[in-house]
Amino acid sequence: MKNAQKVVALLLAGTLAVSMAACGSSAGGTAASGAASGTSAASTKNLYPGTPDKDMVTVNLRAEPPELNTVQTQDVASSDILRMVMSGLTRLDKNNKPEPDMATQWEVSADKKTYTFHLRQDAKWSNGDKVTAKNFIYAWEQCMDQSNAAPYAFIVYTNIKNGRAYFDATKTPATKRTAAEKAKVAAAEKNLGCKAKDDYTIELTFENPLPYALQMMAFTAYMPLNQKAYESIGADKYAKDATKIVTNGAYKLTEWTHDDHIIVTKNPDFWDAKNNQINKVKYVMIKDANSNINSFKAGQVDCINVNGDQLDALKTQGQPIESYVSGANWYFQYNTKKKGLDNAKIRKALGEAIDVNSLVKNVLRDNSVAADGLVPTNISGANGKNYANGREKLVGFNAADAKKLFEEGLKEAGLTKDTFKLSLITDDTSGAQKQAAFYQEQWKSVLGINVELKPMAFKSRLSAMNNHNFDMVFAGWSPDYNDAMTYLDMWTTGNGNNNVQYSSKEYDSLITKATKEADEAKRQDYLRQAEKLVCSTDCAIYPLYFETVPYVVSSKLTGMTRSGFQEFDFTDGAKIVG
Repeated sequence: MKNAQKVVALLLAGTLAVSMAACGSSAGGTAASGAASGTSAASTKNLYPGTPDKDMVTVNLRAEPPELNTVQTQDVASSDILRMVMSGLTRLDKNNKPEPDMATQWEVSADKKTYTFHLRQDAKWSNGDKVTAKNFIYAWEQCMDQSNAAPYAFIVYTNIKNGRAYFDATKTPATKRTAAEKAKVAAAEKNLGCKAKDDYTIELTFENPLPYALQMMAFTAYMPLNQKAYESIGADKYAKDATKIVTNGAYKLTEWTHDDHIIVTKNPDFWDAKNNQINKVKYVMIKDANSNINSFKAGQVDCINVNGDQLDALKTQGQPIESYVSGANWYFQYNTKKKGLDNAKIRKALGEAIDVNSLVKNVLRDNSVAADGLVPTNISGANGKNYANGREKLVGFNAADAKKLFEEGLKEAGLTKDTFKLSLITDDTSGAQKQAAFYQEQWKSVLGINVELKPMAFKSRLSAMNNHNFDMVFAGWSPDYNDAMTYLDMWTTGNGNNNVQYSSKEYDSLITKATKEADEAKRQDYLRQAEKLVCSTDCAIYPLYFETVPYVVSSKLTGMTRSGFQEFDFTDGAKIVG
């Protein structure tokens, strides 16, 4: 989940690097991102009893959520909070399978394009209003409204029937539209494939059959909005503080001290409140790796991600380690409009110069693996197999080829090593900077260039990316849903998450063909062709590694779900023990 933008606000697990991108494992083991990721029951082996609060658990979110407005959200940190305080038509269970949430049931048409959702009639917003079908339609229209510049607009308007026409009609802000523009918007709205048939029935028609439609209904961009509250507070102020958001989820946002912590409190009016056994969850924002582990050992935090050094030390102590395959990929984004970086040979050389196997073995040391493409190995594909099964290797370390391509590219661009100035933006966490130093040394030793490092706070990095104010960015992406498309449609021309400004008619055509193709195998072939084009042939981005997240949990907390689609979930049986 960046313009779908699902900015992986996912902080690099062990190294605590925040990534761009919304999102268990059994005790001591590693589970695929599609599997349950729950903590094990309290054990005598667990050395750390956790925080003293009897009705609250504390976890390290690692970053300040940049945006809790579901229309504008594009990162994992924000999505972690929103999944607890907001409810969509569906939600994901502990195995990442969609189940009823605001919708109690649904029917699907024979052509698999139209879904009729029936809403529960006792659901309430935190201000006491009833949750109705119009709340969903309003939210989707806000997201599709081009003038709102929603990062994930594309995931709504490209899927809902006639959504593109609505997006195109709404370029001018609502308050500045002429009478003719208003008429055009009204006509486009009338033709939209999303209708509130009555207060508790939604008819949602897609342009094409979507195999992941029900899972996508749990994604933040498809969550509802209370129109009265949204317009009363104002879109520019909405969800900026705990008192400026109205929610309908399992928890309520009760406290937000910016850049320090967030507290959510159980919602007694939630339809499944009886199964939410933890009264309060506190999310702290600790960036530094040493402060992170020290806080856990001191009983100030109940769950933290750990890096390679900490992993080894904890294992030596006998502390149980949890882990999960997150489904996140980490890669370089290149500003393809910058002189020099507009050359595919130079971009590819910068990627091939990195010995990623050495990185994961000697720097990360958390069981992450070198990437062989853009789509991680645990994402579902055609015919019951994972997408990456049988995929050709698209990227990899090749110092000789990197040197050759770099020299050729510089010559074609009319540059030299001395005149080609580059910088790399990373997060300001200790882990991210450690990785950046590794990349810097690799470029120096293999290509003979000095690359400036620019560490930034997560929110600042997102701003730089959204404004195309960068040369290269070390970024990550966490899946919005379990399908390869979540990693690939973001690179189409004009996509809100396409910060590298990549534009290829061939690529756009392949994604369009895949979107319309009903045959699983043919669809996957189109997606693989597109993947090869963007990360190997044109090299607009360069995949580095697929992430595994090791973490520790105090003996106080059990049953929490962690996966690539739900970084933290406390509604699947999580409870306080002892």
